[in-house]
Amino acid sequence: MKRLIAFAAAALAVPAAFSAPAAYANSHCNYGGGYAIPTGATISGTFFGLPPGSTVPVQPGTYVPFLPAGSTVERINLIVVTPTGFSTIPLPVTQLTTFGVAFSVAHGGNPLQLTCGSPDSANFKAIADALDMDFDFDVDGDSDTIGGAITAWDMANENGQRFDLKYAKGLQLSEGSRTRLVLTGAARYLTASDSPGGIGGMHGDLSALSISLGAGVQVPVQKDWWLTPRVGYTATSASRGIGGDSEIMAATLSSNVRFGGLGRGEFTMGNLVGYTQTIRTGITRQDSNNYVKTQNFWFRNGLAYQVPLGGRMFGRQTSLRTSYVFTLGTKDTMAFEQVHEAAISFGFRMRETEQRTGSDLLRVGLLYTHAKNEYFKDADYDSLTLTVGYRF
Repeated sequence: MKRLIAFAAAALAVPAAFSAPAAYANSHCNYGGGYAIPTGATISGTFFGLPPGSTVPVQPGTYVPFLPAGSTVERINLIVVTPTGFSTIPLPVTQLTTFGVAFSVAHGGNPLQLTCGSPDSANFKAIADALDMDFDFDVDGDSDTIGGAITAWDMANENGQRFDLKYAKGLQLSEGSRTRLVLTGAARYLTASDSPGGIGGMHGDLSALSISLGAGVQVPVQKDWWLTPRVGYTATSASRGIGGDSEIMAATLSSNVRFGGLGRGEFTMGNLVGYTQTIRTGITRQDSNNYVKTQNFWFRNGLAYQVPLGGRMFGRQTSLRTSYVFTLGTKDTMAFEQVHEAAISFGFRMRETEQRTGSDLLRVGLLYTHAKNEYFKDADYDSLTLTVGYRF
């Protein structure tokens, strides 16, 4: 992966006293999150034993500021090219002009901020959870679904893992009715590995725990067409370097349509329109000074194709399912507004009797996700996820 900050490999490590990441908690996602130093920039002053008034080149790139311990003035770890090699200056951003360093503010805030639309963010996950691309069109009665996922992600010179656990309960609202109430819960734990030169500087490990709750009503319009209005709420406890504590609510309307008679398999289409907004109820430890109201509209559309396999795997009836989903976020600026997801999975019947419903189905798969960073040139998001789910 290309790196966000074009630091030289020989750059010195940042002293521990300057290692605290900037507190971007719930700032606007178009906050001035970095300082872009152009090619050919220089710095003038007395550094590293050079004669007074010396002018030396500066390593070009996008520098993300940090707050030194006990200070209120942000600094950047400026890479300076000296006659003997590369050296680092923890320079206050207020002195860039003083020392003649050419720069511009690079907007985009902290790309890891968990309200800025990355595929790991609370607002994106609230939208992703609301559109079920493995929808059960032949449901009959109540159902339960449990699932888990392990994700390895990479963005610029940041990487980490995410662990997901999900549960959904479908309740038939009345005898003979196919309309169902679906209640969902999810827990997610995200880690950003210790990464010198990363988003917050030499930040140490960062982590976040999110708990989400949702409620929706699945309404059959026709046999192969269902609509689902849904509301959701997510509370996140996170390190300040990736946004700090936050709360988000979501309201969505999704549609699932099935097209049969296409060979041995069937196509399904999922579409969603949704709205998310950061809120502050006091449930988390979010300070009022760190709360910024962020509102976004979302459009999520996908296609899936499922076909039964002729043979058996592990002695069970098996199906193959592939899907592609595109998500677009709009209104308030986000670091990631376009997300692509491609998945492949195998479904295994856990009973030998012939069934038309999706119950008693174990599904195992892989999901690849790519998201374009709207502000930092070389900081697109990529991840690979192992998924498993069981509906009974």
